[in-house]
Amino acid sequence: MNKYPDLSILIITLNSERTIYKCLENINKQNYSSIKEVLIVDGGSTDKTLEIAKSFDLPIKIINGKYKNNQEARRGIGIKLVKSKYFAMIDSDNYIYDENWLKEMMQPFLENDQIVASQTLRYSVPKDESILNRYFGLFGATDPVAYYLGKTDRLSWRFREWNLKGKMISKNKNYSILEFNPDDFLTVGCNGIIIRKNLLLKSKWRRPEDFFHSDVFVDIGRQGFNKFAIVNNEIFHDTSENLFNFFAKRRRYMMLHYGKYNNKRRFKIFDEKKISDYVKLFLFIFFALTIIQPLYMSIAGYIRKNDFAWFAHPLVCLGVTIIYTEAILRNLIIKYK
Repeated sequence: MNKYPDLSILIITLNSERTIYKCLENINKQNYSSIKEVLIVDGGSTDKTLEIAKSFDLPIKIINGKYKNNQEARRGIGIKLVKSKYFAMIDSDNYIYDENWLKEMMQPFLENDQIVASQTLRYSVPKDESILNRYFGLFGATDPVAYYLGKTDRLSWRFREWNLKGKMISKNKNYSILEFNPDDFLTVGCNGIIIRKNLLLKSKWRRPEDFFHSDVFVDIGRQGFNKFAIVNNEIFHDTSENLFNFFAKRRRYMMLHYGKYNNKRRFKIFDEKKISDYVKLFLFIFFALTIIQPLYMSIAGYIRKNDFAWFAHPLVCLGVTIIYTEAILRNLIIKYK
């Protein structure tokens, strides 16, 4: 008998034709017979995203999520519609190359009923991918600010053992169980994670626009639901096709979630109430502008795992500093205009 429970998969899309085929192709190869639905919550794609999705022999359900400029709101819509007790959030630019990935991610739930969610330990770094996407995989973060503030949720390839936030409860060869402090959290919640739906619905969001993938885990963490399984596997994140598009994406993110919705956020990568965040942010800006420390980190990473993509770090740090500064100033102008 198949011991694995029914699973829903939730994918958020908007003009995702560049990545959706590869995303679904790898889901289709999974050695998991209990995929009951693949919900694609679309924001109004005008390219071939939905046409590509319909071509797969998967239990695809396409939802008109609206909220074109807010993918987090579309996640909220999708979560309330999933029918299975467990669901996976796999973004349209995520590729799972191991055919047993879903089984590995579900195993902790079968062995521990206290687990809220399971996620991957690292991002994959395939040699045939772009330098930019390999760089993000190597550092375990798509935002260097989050990395320097110590709030990323994937382990950098610089390190062999978990050294991020969280209290280690137990560990075996397949996964670790960590308990997170809801007032000192990580950026968990997307890019390859399986979640118990009933627990996530205990969070504070009621309207789709109140949903954000990290905030809801803070909400339920404060209710005592804060144990995660960190599984010893990987997922690839096809973050952006080039540096220009990446900077444009980060700028939109900053304008929306640290501008328009900032007052509603329960989790903040930069928390203005914490002195330690001010210190770390100042150091990041200083490092980015002087380049030397990011270059040192690139060299240290290359020594650990030989890949020249490490050396994109100084450029990305400098670019993000400029983009975020511009977005913050623009938000202030809008606020006080």
